Amino acid sequence: MKTTRLTLMALLLLATLSCNRMTLYDLEQRSLKLVLSLKLSIDVKIDPQADVDIDIETEIRQPEHMRACFYGVGNGNMIHNEYVGPTGGIISTPAGSYRMLVYSFGTEFTQIRNDGNLSTIEAFTSDITSSKSSALAACTRGSSDEPQGPIIYAPDHLLVSLDDVEIPERTSGDHDIVISTTASTIVKTYSFRVSNVAGAQYIKSVEAFVTNQSRSSFFGRGEISQEPATICFPVGVNRKGGYLYSTFNTFGKLPGESRSFLHILLYDSDGNEYHISSDITDQFDNEEHEIEIDEPIDIPTPSSGGGIAPTVDPWGEENEEVPIG
Repeated sequence: MKTTRLTLMALLLLATLSCNRMTLYDLEQRSLKLVLSLKLSIDVKIDPQADVDIDIETEIRQPEHMRACFYGVGNGNMIHNEYVGPTGGIISTPAGSYRMLVYSFGTEFTQIRNDGNLSTIEAFTSDITSSKSSALAACTRGSSDEPQGPIIYAPDHLLVSLDDVEIPERTSGDHDIVISTTASTIVKTYSFRVSNVAGAQYIKSVEAFVTNQSRSSFFGRGEISQEPATICFPVGVNRKGGYLYSTFNTFGKLPGESRSFLHILLYDSDGNEYHISSDITDQFDNEEHEIEIDEPIDIPTPSSGGGIAPTVDPWGEENEEVPIG
């Protein structure tokens, strides 16, 4: 019996020494906390001091969301992406070396495509309606300033940052790593004024087109497209003061020796159309991004004789029967 007890004790001791304790959960082990801290450079401001009949943005709007994309350093392929707020947020990017591209998400006109690789991600806008395109084509067909390429909507500002980042492996303890970056717009804003407009009170609507602008931006590699496009945007009228004023956004003037023309299409209260064209190539280089059109515009008195005096009728109550079934 004594021998048996000693044998059992020896076996128990051997078993104890030969086993390793496995920690199922260690309360002291915490995952790495990554914080993306964003600063938005939105100091591109326009102060027109102009009283016109359209809304003009005076600064870049703060986006609701930002997208953070992490691309491989070697091949440029996307490995991971996350959405954060306009000032950043917590991210869970795997450890590694990356090219981190952050851009604003959810603009009205600017769209993103081909985001799978850093060299192909592209910002672009859609073509305008065929009716607007046909109106400009009818005015410029066969002339030296006829637009080349598609006619597109002017882009919204796109806030972008590009940085090299190193995400370390997870570690023990309460460990925060803050990745700081600043996102700035890749879109340029210009203002223009036509100061001498006789008969401005007869103008019903105005649209403008600027030719030989870049079709899109490959913002992952910091280049604009070599494809020409014409951008379209509305123009404001001050009928009492006799001038036109607006702003427009562009990815940039087409590289090279191409000339850029500003085409203005005006419609009076009778529906008559007037076309004005100006070469604005040399004005793209001024630091203020201000374009002045000195040529006077004269809108004759329409046959109806009346000017435009917009009014808003008070809300009225309307009752209408809706058939069901």
